[in-house]
Amino acid sequence: MGMIGNVLWAGGITFLLVSVFLLWLGLKAQKKPQQTGDIAMIGEGGIVRKKVGYRNRLVVEVRGELWWAITDTPQKLKKDSEIKVIEVDRDDLILVVEPFERS
Repeated sequence: MGMIGNVLWAGGITFLLVSVFLLWLGLKAQKKPQQTGDIAMIGEGGIVRKKVGYRNRLVVEVRGELWWAITDTPQKLKKDSEIKVIEVDRDDLILVVEPFERS
């Protein structure tokens, strides 16, 4: 076996090792919980930007985006109050929020 054969073997083994490693990373990533979409919003913090919006909804900023939101405790929230997302109404994409309580 000459020099070219040794290079081909080394390249083939390296390619195989990198492929197995990438396959392992892909399988590992599929087992992680969802980190995008509406489910990932639950537990996120945000700020009330407008107290009264369309149909008495709040306008809140979460992750730098403005969202419609509803709450069971509107009297506790005012402009610039901190909130936490507790649920996402999937039909209307409206966040259900509550006041953020520091523990």
